[in-house]
Amino acid sequence: MFLLSAFAKAWDAEAFADMLLLYGQPWFSIGAPLVICVEAVLGTALLLRVQPRYSALAADIFLISVSVVFAYGVVAKGIHDCGCFGALSRYYTSSPWMTFVRNAVFGLISIPALMEQPKSETYVWQKLTLGVCIAAIASFICGLAMRDSFELPKQSLVENEEDRAQTMEKLKAVYPFDADSSYVVYLFSFSCAYCQNSFANVQQYQQFHAVDKVVGIAVEDEEAKERFYRIYQPRIEIRTIPQKQMMNITNVLPIGLLIMGDSIRNAESGMITSPGIFIK
Repeated sequence: MFLLSAFAKAWDAEAFADMLLLYGQPWFSIGAPLVICVEAVLGTALLLRVQPRYSALAADIFLISVSVVFAYGVVAKGIHDCGCFGALSRYYTSSPWMTFVRNAVFGLISIPALMEQPKSETYVWQKLTLGVCIAAIASFICGLAMRDSFELPKQSLVENEEDRAQTMEKLKAVYPFDADSSYVVYLFSFSCAYCQNSFANVQQYQQFHAVDKVVGIAVEDEEAKERFYRIYQPRIEIRTIPQKQMMNITNVLPIGLLIMGDSIRNAESGMITSPGIFIK
């Protein structure tokens, strides 16, 4: 499970880092690659039975630590998705208490290993080599995924006609789009630093009349919303939706969507381009 969790997050490490920003601490996202590599090392150590007592103890300490952080997110930020399995989490969602129950079960499973008497290791170098290889592979994948990109995100919202149509239907459940109008839809989080950096550019699409209307769709977070409105004083309409509903639309924030003729024509993730560069 540790290995599955590590590689699921490594495959889209940027999305995992963005999810950590929902906790309201910008420096949390820096820890995304570290968390992934720690899980890969712990999973390898547990699988190969490298010093079982110490491996199990380290795994328990890690589980307790992430459970405390997640508990803070649930209570203070209304976060319900622990992001334990990265992009795979969008296909499996459960209530927060199930995450705590699962972690507690893993802790109980570790008890026999914690009580096991120390004994001499066998195949030490082979285990060490395999462990280093697995950690290196996780780091490499994580390095590819952790990048500032102007490309469309993985599992792109506009990858094909079917994806565009499905995403458009989900957006229509949030906002009543007019088929004869053009829109820029900004999907974001009030507490996301990247989202805040792009907000001024997004508002310019309305200021310069580049489209008929600019609409913001944000993750519900009353505390972060109050601070966001006080600092940025938005001049566009913003609607809020639960995090689970946002994750059903996209697991990467922020994203700007160009909607024309009742369909998605383009998408931009990361830093949203200012319309000013297109004006002569």
